[in-house]
Amino acid sequence: MSLTASHQKTKRFAHAPIIALTCLIGGYIGAMMVLHVSNFNRFRYGFDLSFYEQAVWNTVHGRFLQVSATDFSSSLLGTDAILILALIAPFYAIVPSPFTLLFLETLVVGLGALPMFWLARARLKNPWAGLLLAAAYLLLLPVQNANLYEWRERPMAMGFWLFAFYFYQRGRFKTFGVFAVLVLCCRPENGLVLAMLALYGFWQGYHRKWGWRFVLGPLVLGLAWFGVVVTLVIPLSSSGHSFALAENYGELGQSPGDILKNLVTQPLHSWEVIFPSASVTFDKLIYIPLLLLPFAFLPLGSPSLLLLTLPPLLLNILSVRETQTNPYDYHYQGSIIPWLVFSTIFTIEKLVNFALSRNIRPHFKLGQLTVGLSSLVLAFTLFIYLLGFYLTPTNNPFKVAGNNPFKKTFASLPRSDLAAGEALLKEIPPDAPLAISSLWADHVPMRQGLWLLGIRNLYSTHPTLKAQYVFVDQKQSTTPDDAALINTLVHSLDWQTIDAQGAYILLKRQTAP
Repeated sequence: MSLTASHQKTKRFAHAPIIALTCLIGGYIGAMMVLHVSNFNRFRYGFDLSFYEQAVWNTVHGRFLQVSATDFSSSLLGTDAILILALIAPFYAIVPSPFTLLFLETLVVGLGALPMFWLARARLKNPWAGLLLAAAYLLLLPVQNANLYEWRERPMAMGFWLFAFYFYQRGRFKTFGVFAVLVLCCRPENGLVLAMLALYGFWQGYHRKWGWRFVLGPLVLGLAWFGVVVTLVIPLSSSGHSFALAENYGELGQSPGDILKNLVTQPLHSWEVIFPSASVTFDKLIYIPLLLLPFAFLPLGSPSLLLLTLPPLLLNILSVRETQTNPYDYHYQGSIIPWLVFSTIFTIEKLVNFALSRNIRPHFKLGQLTVGLSSLVLAFTLFIYLLGFYLTPTNNPFKVAGNNPFKKTFASLPRSDLAAGEALLKEIPPDAPLAISSLWADHVPMRQGLWLLGIRNLYSTHPTLKAQYVFVDQKQSTTPDDAALINTLVHSLDWQTIDAQGAYILLKRQTAP
């Protein structure tokens, strides 16, 4: 083979990691959308998706982030100030469907593999190592399960964080600023993470390398955003405090100040709230090790970057909701995963540099070490991913069992009586104020008046007060409060049963609300 032919072959081969990465990202987005569609058609998505979609739908129709399902606020700003939904509104105006929200979230999460690949390729001097680590990211159970938990803003923040840090670390301040703003539009507590990033930048000497804006910019923006949202936006848009904080942190307090005060002045009581039982204590003790396990514990080699996980870690550990310390399911790890990902890259870089400093190079190629360590991370990730498919809850105490997203989707068969419920839905006018059982809310046209039928935290405690129609799925009404509410409606003179099929009842109001 001639030198020219060999050079051309090498040049073509150099594009192979890019082609493979494109296929990986495309495959991820395609697979997740297949699961989204399947979950939707199997009625596995509840009222939350409709709640967020309504905020977007109202924004498109000139009512900025308006919602109807909460008692404490008529605006999504009164919940968590999730402004990213306002930015989604133009796309929703083009395709008014819940799948617009689900696709955009999946797109952001999937594209998060790009900055991972870019940074690994630059730091490790090996595109194949970047490809392996990008594959590990896309196979992480907390990434896929967060992406598939209806629609949530935390997975979108995860993708934005990956881009933000890449451009921050590369010294591209304006591009970093765009993604930093997108991150803040997802969650208010991301302001604290942004402030921690400023401290990290100071520690790394970015102010000397690129200027003080790399420290003061994220510090001021992050703290100002968090302070304004928590002390002004949420209280002024709600009943005076964050209902979400009250729900998630219980007796610890209803504001960040109250929580901090109680932790300092009532440490024993706070301890009892945070660790109410042996099982909860065990879950919280293994929470961080299980987060590190898919990365083969390599993030521990870059502790300065791990400091950025402290705000979301503390919020999760302090929470009274056990779902927040589930490392592989739900959606609460979105602002943690990026720093585990990047610290893994930095640790591999440190190990390679250590090999160079010890003159280990003659024994093997450094590229083999880089690819080997990246392969180790992918192997750990894939192992846990498969465990999530094969293990059952009865033989695994470590939050892995049943958490494989494909298993969760296809192991649950759709109900055989769905056609009867869909027939009743057709009798409801498309704009009529409606209280509806959770799993059916996503299957009716969006409207201004939409309430969750049932007594649940966060949502309205009197969901039928302004409704004109009530759609009941008795198989979902499993609590005594729900059963009592339905019994009252069925026997009330204010409501008429206009149709009933199997487990489904459709009621219409007879008197003015």
